[in-house]
Amino acid sequence: MDAQDAPWRIGLTGGIGSGKTTVAEIWRRDGHCVIDLDAHSRAVLDLPGDGVEETVARFGEAYRNPSGTIDRAAMARLVFGDSAARAELEGIVLSRVERAVAHEEAKARAAGERLVIHDNPLLLEKRGEAGYDRVITVLARREDRIARVVADRGRDRAYVESVMAAQVSDLERIRRSDRLVLNNAGRQELGDRARHALASVLADLEE
Repeated sequence: MDAQDAPWRIGLTGGIGSGKTTVAEIWRRDGHCVIDLDAHSRAVLDLPGDGVEETVARFGEAYRNPSGTIDRAAMARLVFGDSAARAELEGIVLSRVERAVAHEEAKARAAGERLVIHDNPLLLEKRGEAGYDRVITVLARREDRIARVVADRGRDRAYVESVMAAQVSDLERIRRSDRLVLNNAGRQELGDRARHALASVLADLEE
């Protein structure tokens, strides 16, 4: 494969509170090209624009903040209890995310990047494995994940459990991933494991 023409695509995923974002940051600091799909999806709802207007048109003005953006807490309460509403919101967001990601990938290709990593929280939920050369998943204990989100994001346990219920199970993650990164120790250990997993995947691809 000519890496300058078509960089390898690595999918990074993991459930809420697993430490996926930390792994992505470790790789980014190591110099790898990491595209944050969650950041792009947040921008659709957190910045005034057509994404916000389409969301309000579908769900109502009650979901608009005084600042003109979407009330994410109110929207979360709706979509994590209503699968049809969640699917509609994802349709609004994901079409815009795909365009933003395509733009970033084009820049990476032009820069001759060897690989592009997608930090993709919905990779398995959307059955997106076929779009990647390899998938790496971060795993952590359920109670650790809940405690992390409650402490770091100020969410309550019920919210975290509702998000978990909408995500695939850890058994599914294990079955459908090429490599796993277990986050059950300190940050140094997590960094070592993340680097080892990525190096192992690259070795496979280069064979």
